Amino acid sequence: MNAPWWQQFFDVVWLEIAKMWWIFLLSVLLVGLIKGYKLDLKIRDSIVRAGSYAIPVAVIIGMVSPLCACGILPVFITLAMVGTPLAPLMALLVTSPVMGPDALLLTWSGLGGEWALYKVVGAAVLGLVSGFVVLLLERRGWLNSEMILLKPIYRQDGSLAPAADIGAEVGVQVKRMQIVPRDSQLRFIFDRSLDAALFIGRYLLLAILLEALIVTLVPVSWIKMLVGTQSLWSLLMAALIGLPLPTNQIPIIPIISGLLEMGIDRGAALTLLLAGPVTSLPAMIALGAMFERRLLVVFIALGISISVLMGLLLQTFT
Repeated sequence: MNAPWWQQFFDVVWLEIAKMWWIFLLSVLLVGLIKGYKLDLKIRDSIVRAGSYAIPVAVIIGMVSPLCACGILPVFITLAMVGTPLAPLMALLVTSPVMGPDALLLTWSGLGGEWALYKVVGAAVLGLVSGFVVLLLERRGWLNSEMILLKPIYRQDGSLAPAADIGAEVGVQVKRMQIVPRDSQLRFIFDRSLDAALFIGRYLLLAILLEALIVTLVPVSWIKMLVGTQSLWSLLMAALIGLPLPTNQIPIIPIISGLLEMGIDRGAALTLLLAGPVTSLPAMIALGAMFERRLLVVFIALGISISVLMGLLLQTFT
C-alpha cells in the first residue's frame, strides 16, 4: 500500500535536506571567504584591463563569482558606466547566473559529479559563444553599447554614484548591501557567510518544497509528455518552462532532481539547468528596463538557443 501523499512529500523534503545541508554550509562559507578577501572585486576589475582577452576573462569571472541573475546587476551597472565593451558585459551577464562556486558544490551534492561537470562546461560555452556572437553583431553594426539605457550619475565630488542610484533612474531596483567594517576579518567573513546563508537558504528551501510537490502531485504522464522524450520538442519545452520560473542557479538544482526522478530527458534537464537561471523572470524584468528591445531579444535568444544546443549534444552523445 502506497504511503499518503503528504507523507511522501515530507519524505522528499527530509531526504533533500539531509543530502544537502553540509554542502550548503560549505558553500556559504566559500562565499564569505570570497567576499572577505575581496576576490570577486579584484577579479572583476581585471575585465577593464583585459583588452582583447576581455570575453574569456569575463566568463571566468562569471564562473567564480557567487552572484545570480539579479545579484550580478550591480556589478554589470558599474562596469557599464566605466565604459566596458558590450561583448564581455554580455558574456558576464550570461555566465554568472548559471555558475558559481556555491552553486557548483550544491550541484555536485544534489545531482552528482557528472551534472556538476555539465554545469561547468555549459556555463563556459554559454558565456564564450554569447560574448563572441555579440562582438560579431557589434562589428556588423546591429548592436552597440548605446542600447544599454543606463546613464552615469556623478556625485558632487565627481565620483560615480552607486549602482543602486544609477539603476533607479530607469526603474531598476538594485539591492543595497550595508557593509559594516569589522576589526576582525574572521567576524567579517562570518557576517558575509550569514548573509549568503539567509539569502540562499530561503530560496533553496522553497525549491526543495517545490521539488516535493512535483514528485508527489504532478502525474508522471505529464512530465513524460512535455519533456520526457529524447527529442527537440523536449529541449524546447524545457527552455520555455525555464522562462517564467523565478529560479536562479541554486533553487533550480532540487527542481531538476525531482524532474529527473520522474523521468525527464537528460538533455531537457541540461537545457533547463542552463536556460532557467539565465532567463529567470525577475532578471528579464530588470533587463527590460535597462536594455533596448533588440538587445534584450538577443540576450534571451542566446540564452535559450545555446542551452538547447547543449541539451541536443547531450542527447546525441550519451
